[in-house]
Amino acid sequence: MSSNCTKVGPDCPADGSGLSYPPSLVASIIFTVIFCTSLAIHMFLGIKLRTWSFLACYILGSTSEAVGYIGRIFLHSNPYNLSTFLVQIVCLTTGPAFYSAGLYLCLARIIVVYGEKISRLRPIWYTRIFITCDIISLSLQGAGGGVASSATKQSTLSMGNDIMLAGLIFQIFTLALFAILCLEFVWRLRRNSNNLKIEFQHIRESRQFRGFLVAAVVTFVTIFIRCVYRVVELAGGWNNKLQREETPYIILESAMISVAVFAFSIFHPGRAFGDTYDNLHTTSKRNSKEEDAEMKLMPPPVGA
Repeated sequence: MSSNCTKVGPDCPADGSGLSYPPSLVASIIFTVIFCTSLAIHMFLGIKLRTWSFLACYILGSTSEAVGYIGRIFLHSNPYNLSTFLVQIVCLTTGPAFYSAGLYLCLARIIVVYGEKISRLRPIWYTRIFITCDIISLSLQGAGGGVASSATKQSTLSMGNDIMLAGLIFQIFTLALFAILCLEFVWRLRRNSNNLKIEFQHIRESRQFRGFLVAAVVTFVTIFIRCVYRVVELAGGWNNKLQREETPYIILESAMISVAVFAFSIFHPGRAFGDTYDNLHTTSKRNSKEEDAEMKLMPPPVGA
């Protein structure tokens, strides 16, 4: 972004700004409305169904997305405005990481519903591992966005770009690991189909739970596509052709995340798990503590 320009003019064309184009006003308004609506829906459902941890993730995600698109609305008339450029790049880069966190929170509960003994890891460890990874990814993306948006030198801009790129690559790695462990659990599930928990059979057979599993897959796929797009976009630097076009951004960023946020609006985890949403997390933690206690009580092996 040119440090000598404060607004579009004869010597400061729109394609010389940080985005390289004035964001579409219509598209920015549409996506602002979409994410404000998703925020209202998730607040209503989260409070009604008492899914507090999931609600927190989606409040943060939808708020970030809505604020980011409000920033793009203001950038439409002046793409050289540094403060709004900072707002939109940080918020829209980090927002999807909060949705990923909501997805990660559901995995431990899914495993408990089928049976903890089927899983390779204790359910609570899936949450701990992936939320930690998400925090690392979020921190890198936010820091990189802040550095890039306030850069006055090409070297600083490149550094911010590289930090953001590292955060996005780490997010892709985390999502890929998540997918591998989910598929491995499905494989174990098929081999142990006769050892499922009877007490949660009514949940597994419900239409809402099956729809929720489909929504989880849709959420994962759309977030993954978005992350791959952003990595390809940023890998070419700030002046590459893909970064200078808004249409791919709208399709592979805005539309993908819109689908992700509404997938869980239709099949909300609170409806899928019913009144057991919070209890499943408590059960997971309690079972982990009991297993730890049992391990401590076990006699040492002969010859130890």
